[in-house]
This record gives sequence, C-alpha cells and structure tokens, in this order.
Amino acid sequence: MEQIQKSNVGQGLGIAGLVLGIITLIISFIPCLGMYALFPGVIAIILSAIAFSQASKANSKKGLLIAALVISIIGTSIAAWQLYIFRDTPSKIEKIGKKLQEVAEKELDPEELEELEEAMEELEGEIENITESAFEKVNKHTKKTIKELEEVAEELEDDESK
Repeated sequence: MEQIQKSNVGQGLGIAGLVLGIITLIISFIPCLGMYALFPGVIAIILSAIAFSQASKANSKKGLLIAALVISIIGTSIAAWQLYIFRDTPSKIEKIGKKLQEVAEKELDPEELEELEEAMEELEGEIENITESAFEKVNKHTKKTIKELEEVAEELEDDESK
C-alpha cells in the first residue's frame, strides 16, 4: 500500500491570509473605522484563495486555509456593510434636517415665529448695551487709574529731586 505524503504547499500564503483576516475582523468591529478594514480584507481573501488553490492542486492540508478564507470573508463582509451604511449617512442627516424644519414650520404659528424673532432682536440689543456700558465703565476706571499713576510718578520725581 502506498502512503500519500502531504506537503506544505500554500501554507505560507495561508498564514499571511489568516493574519490579515484576523486583523480585518478586529478592525471591522471598530465603529466608524471598520470600513477601512475592507482593504486588508480583500488582500486576505486573495491570499487565502491562492493558497487554497495551491493546496488543492498539491493535495496538501487545507484546514488552516479554510479558516483563513472564512475569517477573511466575515471581516470583509462586516467592513463592506459599514461602508454601505456610512456612505448614505450625509443624505440621511439632510433628510432628517428637512423633516425637522417642516415640523417646526407646521407646529409654530407665524405669530409665534414673529414673537421669537422680536425676542431674539431684543436680546441682541441688550447684549450690545451691556457690552457698551461695560466698556464705558472700564474706560472711566482706566483713565482714573492713569491719572493716579501720573500723580504718584510726579511725587516720586519731586522726592528724588530733593
């Protein structure tokens, strides 16, 4: 009876595919960044598929290669799903904003909107008055302090000249 000897053909590519597949799987679970796992995932699938093909032709071990292929496909699928979800996000946010605006326009009467605008204008006027009056007070105190400093400086000069 002949003994069939199995070789290690494709195992190196399989290990590389497995490592990239694991990295892809881990990165794909990170929210908002998982879509970037698509690139190493595709590479991992290609490496694993090539290794599996080589191992099939050489009648070599395939367990590690199948695991690498499965993990790579799962990680890449999750990354592709995140890319699909986040690709449409700006348009969805815009639709939500439009709906909120429509609801606000329906719920608020034109009179209420005018009252709100008037209240906002009054608040802006009060803020301007507060800043102007504060500036005037600071200016008065600054002038007073400068005068006092000039008087002190004159007294010091008189004392030094004596």
